Amino acid sequence: MASGLRQLSFRCTACANCCKDLRVPLTTADLARLVEATGRAAAELVEWLPTEEVDLTGEPGSLVELDQPARRALMALGQSAGACQFLAADGHCNVYEARPASCRLYPFDAAYGKRGGLRRLRLLGGTRCEYARDGQVDPHALREADQRRWAEHRAFLTQVSVWNRAQAHRVRFGRRALGSREFLAFLGFRA
Repeated sequence: MASGLRQLSFRCTACANCCKDLRVPLTTADLARLVEATGRAAAELVEWLPTEEVDLTGEPGSLVELDQPARRALMALGQSAGACQFLAADGHCNVYEARPASCRLYPFDAAYGKRGGLRRLRLLGGTRCEYARDGQVDPHALREADQRRWAEHRAFLTQVSVWNRAQAHRVRFGRRALGSREFLAFLGFRA
Protein backbone atom coordinates (compact mmCIF):
# COMPACT_ATOMS: atom_id res chain seq x y z
CA MET A 1 0.00 0.00 0.00
CA ALA A 2 1.38 3.41 -0.94
CA SER A 3 2.08 5.90 1.79
CA GLY A 4 1.11 9.54 1.50
CA LEU A 5 -1.89 9.06 -0.79
CA ARG A 6 -3.66 11.88 1.06
CA GLN A 7 -1.20 14.21 -0.70
CA LEU A 8 -3.16 13.58 -3.91
CA SER A 9 -5.74 16.02 -2.53
CA PHE A 10 -3.19 18.86 -2.87
CA ARG A 11 -4.41 21.92 -4.78
CA CYS A 12 -2.21 24.88 -5.61
CA THR A 13 -3.80 28.16 -4.50
CA ALA A 14 -1.39 30.27 -6.58
CA CYS A 15 0.11 31.91 -3.49
CA ALA A 16 3.40 32.11 -5.51
CA ASN A 17 5.52 31.58 -2.40
CA CYS A 18 7.45 28.82 -4.15
CA CYS A 19 8.29 31.34 -6.91
CA LYS A 20 9.68 33.70 -4.29
CA ASP A 21 11.35 31.33 -1.83
CA LEU A 22 12.95 28.60 -3.95
CA ARG A 23 15.70 28.47 -6.57
CA VAL A 24 14.94 26.36 -9.63
CA PRO A 25 17.72 24.23 -11.15
CA LEU A 26 17.63 24.05 -14.93
CA THR A 27 18.38 21.28 -17.39
CA THR A 28 19.08 21.69 -21.08
CA ALA A 29 15.48 20.72 -21.86
CA ASP A 30 14.12 23.28 -19.38
CA LEU A 31 16.27 26.00 -20.89
CA ALA A 32 15.29 25.05 -24.44
CA ARG A 33 11.58 25.35 -23.55
CA LEU A 34 12.16 28.75 -21.96
CA VAL A 35 14.26 30.08 -24.85
CA GLU A 36 11.61 28.99 -27.34
CA ALA A 37 8.75 30.45 -25.30
CA THR A 38 10.41 33.80 -24.59
CA GLY A 39 12.65 34.35 -27.62
CA ARG A 40 15.38 35.44 -25.21
CA ALA A 41 18.99 34.27 -25.20
CA ALA A 42 19.78 31.46 -22.76
CA ALA A 43 22.34 33.60 -20.91
CA GLU A 44 19.57 36.08 -20.01
CA LEU A 45 17.53 33.35 -18.33
CA VAL A 46 20.25 31.72 -16.24
CA GLU A 47 21.92 32.51 -12.95
CA TRP A 48 24.95 30.58 -11.75
CA LEU A 49 24.71 29.64 -8.08
CA PRO A 50 27.95 28.81 -6.26
CA THR A 51 28.08 25.60 -4.23
CA GLU A 52 27.65 27.40 -0.91
CA GLU A 53 24.23 28.69 -2.02
CA VAL A 54 22.70 25.33 -2.91
CA ASP A 55 22.12 21.98 -1.25
CA LEU A 56 22.84 19.25 -3.76
CA THR A 57 23.12 16.39 -1.31
CA GLY A 58 23.22 13.27 -3.43
CA GLU A 59 23.39 15.27 -6.68
CA PRO A 60 26.89 16.70 -7.07
CA GLY A 61 26.80 15.76 -10.77
CA SER A 62 24.64 18.83 -11.46
CA LEU A 63 27.50 21.22 -10.69
CA VAL A 64 29.22 22.73 -13.73
CA GLU A 65 32.94 23.49 -13.69
CA LEU A 66 33.44 27.10 -14.80
CA ASP A 67 36.34 29.56 -15.03
CA GLN A 68 35.44 32.31 -12.58
CA PRO A 69 38.05 31.38 -11.33
CA ALA A 70 37.77 27.55 -11.66
CA ARG A 71 34.59 27.10 -9.66
CA ARG A 72 31.61 24.79 -9.55
CA ALA A 73 28.14 26.25 -9.96
CA LEU A 74 24.55 25.21 -10.46
CA MET A 75 22.67 26.46 -13.51
CA ALA A 76 19.45 27.95 -12.12
CA LEU A 77 16.56 30.04 -13.34
CA GLY A 78 17.37 33.71 -12.91
CA GLN A 79 15.51 35.93 -10.49
CA SER A 80 14.37 39.52 -10.44
CA ALA A 81 13.70 41.43 -7.20
CA GLY A 82 14.06 38.25 -5.12
CA ALA A 83 11.58 36.14 -7.08
CA CYS A 84 11.46 34.13 -10.28
CA GLN A 85 11.92 36.44 -13.24
CA PHE A 86 8.72 35.04 -14.75
CA LEU A 87 6.49 35.75 -11.76
CA ALA A 88 3.86 38.27 -12.87
CA ALA A 89 2.56 41.04 -10.62
CA ASP A 90 -0.71 39.11 -10.23
CA GLY A 91 1.19 36.10 -8.85
CA HIS A 92 0.93 33.92 -11.94
CA CYS A 93 3.67 32.45 -14.11
CA ASN A 94 4.34 34.23 -17.41
CA VAL A 95 5.78 31.05 -18.95
CA TYR A 96 3.48 28.48 -17.34
CA GLU A 97 3.35 26.12 -20.35
CA ALA A 98 7.16 26.25 -20.72
CA ARG A 99 8.05 26.20 -17.00
CA PRO A 100 10.92 23.97 -15.83
CA ALA A 101 10.22 20.36 -14.89
CA SER A 102 11.01 21.06 -11.24
CA CYS A 103 8.27 23.70 -11.20
CA ARG A 104 5.85 21.28 -12.87
CA LEU A 105 6.34 18.72 -10.12
CA TYR A 106 6.69 20.95 -7.10
CA PRO A 107 5.87 20.22 -4.28
CA PHE A 108 5.63 16.49 -4.96
CA ASP A 109 8.33 13.96 -4.17
CA ALA A 110 7.20 10.55 -5.34
CA ALA A 111 8.68 7.07 -5.35
CA TYR A 112 7.38 4.33 -7.60
CA GLY A 113 7.46 0.55 -7.37
CA LYS A 114 8.98 -1.86 -9.88
CA ARG A 115 5.74 -2.03 -11.86
CA GLY A 116 5.35 1.76 -11.92
CA GLY A 117 2.76 2.11 -9.18
CA LEU A 118 2.97 4.90 -6.64
CA ARG A 119 4.82 3.64 -3.57
CA ARG A 120 5.32 6.87 -1.58
CA LEU A 121 4.21 10.45 -2.01
CA ARG A 122 5.20 13.39 0.14
CA LEU A 123 5.16 17.15 -0.14
CA LEU A 124 8.49 18.96 -0.19
CA GLY A 125 9.12 21.84 2.17
CA GLY A 126 11.33 24.84 1.65
CA THR A 127 8.58 27.39 1.38
CA ARG A 128 5.45 28.52 3.18
CA CYS A 129 3.02 26.99 0.71
CA GLU A 130 -0.61 28.02 1.26
CA TYR A 131 -2.09 25.01 -0.53
CA ALA A 132 -5.60 23.62 -0.13
CA ARG A 133 -6.68 20.00 0.42
CA ASP A 134 -9.56 19.80 -2.02
CA GLY A 135 -7.71 18.88 -5.22
CA GLN A 136 -7.50 15.72 -7.28
CA VAL A 137 -3.96 15.08 -8.49
CA ASP A 138 -3.84 12.36 -11.14
CA PRO A 139 -1.19 9.85 -10.01
CA HIS A 140 -0.64 8.65 -13.59
CA ALA A 141 -0.01 12.19 -14.88
CA LEU A 142 2.29 12.77 -11.90
CA ARG A 143 4.26 9.60 -12.75
CA GLU A 144 4.57 10.62 -16.42
CA ALA A 145 5.80 14.11 -15.48
CA ASP A 146 8.25 12.62 -12.99
CA GLN A 147 9.60 10.16 -15.56
CA ARG A 148 10.01 12.95 -18.12
CA ARG A 149 11.80 15.13 -15.56
CA TRP A 150 14.22 12.35 -14.59
CA ALA A 151 14.94 11.51 -18.25
CA GLU A 152 15.74 15.20 -18.90
CA HIS A 153 17.83 15.34 -15.73
CA ARG A 154 19.84 12.21 -16.64
CA ALA A 155 20.54 13.63 -20.13
CA PHE A 156 21.71 16.90 -18.53
CA LEU A 157 23.96 15.04 -16.06
CA THR A 158 25.60 13.28 -19.00
CA GLN A 159 26.26 16.63 -20.68
CA VAL A 160 27.66 18.11 -17.46
CA SER A 161 29.92 15.10 -16.98
CA VAL A 162 31.34 15.45 -20.51
CA TRP A 163 31.85 19.20 -19.98
CA ASN A 164 33.49 18.79 -16.57
CA ARG A 165 35.91 16.13 -17.89
CA ALA A 166 36.87 18.44 -20.77
CA GLN A 167 37.39 21.33 -18.33
CA ALA A 168 39.64 19.19 -16.11
CA HIS A 169 41.59 18.15 -19.22
CA ARG A 170 42.02 21.78 -20.29
CA VAL A 171 43.31 22.82 -16.88
CA ARG A 172 45.58 19.77 -16.57
CA PHE A 173 47.29 20.78 -19.80
CA GLY A 174 47.70 24.43 -18.82
CA ARG A 175 44.81 25.93 -20.75
CA ARG A 176 42.25 28.20 -19.16
CA ALA A 177 38.92 26.77 -18.10
CA LEU A 178 35.93 27.96 -20.11
CA GLY A 179 33.06 30.05 -18.77
CA SER A 180 29.30 30.03 -18.62
CA ARG A 181 28.77 31.39 -22.14
CA GLU A 182 30.90 28.58 -23.56
CA PHE A 183 28.93 26.05 -21.50
CA LEU A 184 25.66 27.35 -22.92
CA ALA A 185 27.14 27.13 -26.44
CA PHE A 186 28.25 23.56 -25.62
CA LEU A 187 24.60 22.81 -24.79
CA GLY A 188 23.59 24.22 -28.18
CA PHE A 189 22.39 27.71 -27.26
CA ARG A 190 23.50 30.86 -29.04
CA ALA A 191 25.47 33.37 -26.98
